[in-house]
Amino acid sequence: MRKVWLLCFILGWSLSLFSQSKYLPVEKLVYKGYYNWGFIWLQAGWVEFSLSESDKYPDAEKLVAVGGSLPSWDWFFTIRDTLVSHYDVKTYLPYEFSRKAHEGNYHKTFDYKFNYQDSVVIGDVHRVGKYKRRDTVRLQPGTYDMLSVAWMTRDLDFDKYEKDDLIPIRILIDSKIYDLYVRYLGRNRTKIAGRKRDCYVFSPLLVEGDVFRGGENMKVWVSTDGYRLPLMVEAKILVGSVKAILDPGASKLAEP
Repeated sequence: MRKVWLLCFILGWSLSLFSQSKYLPVEKLVYKGYYNWGFIWLQAGWVEFSLSESDKYPDAEKLVAVGGSLPSWDWFFTIRDTLVSHYDVKTYLPYEFSRKAHEGNYHKTFDYKFNYQDSVVIGDVHRVGKYKRRDTVRLQPGTYDMLSVAWMTRDLDFDKYEKDDLIPIRILIDSKIYDLYVRYLGRNRTKIAGRKRDCYVFSPLLVEGDVFRGGENMKVWVSTDGYRLPLMVEAKILVGSVKAILDPGASKLAEP
């Protein structure tokens, strides 16, 4: 189950999400998470994104992503994960990023601060009951965290790309910086949650680990309307597949 609900992190760094400037504003996005093993999709969790002005940095926004297992699954494996990013509203470059993972008996926190003057990222990593350490990572130009990268990709003009074009992205994940990319797969009309929608489709390159297979084993469907909402994400993991679908009834969108 821990492997399943790391879907929260998929949504954090691989989606184009919502913007308060170029696109119509969104207060909250809520997703239902599903797990597939064989032929059956089971709803197993949820994830919610909310955006506000940063309470720590001027000219910055604060994005919070919270995800967890459904109560009906808590008896089997309880998950409550929280990610927070403070980033510059113009460049989307992060000032700080935190991740608090509570998954069964696994409790770990990551707190990063981006020092652009000295070109380093300082990370405080704490595995509850195990260790505490401080990581120093050499900061490379154009490095985003798992949430701020969503806004950077959000502003991409997909219409100027051809099918199979590769769009480079650079992300800090667990004290390491990765040079990855997004492959644009084109524009199509897809049935999602019983309704056909016009979508941009792309596939981000995944980092191989104890959850994901390395490579392009994920697809993201983003609406082509004024909201440019991520409507659905689907990815293969080591055992089965995971999917997230936007819940419009629980989300809050501004009037066009």
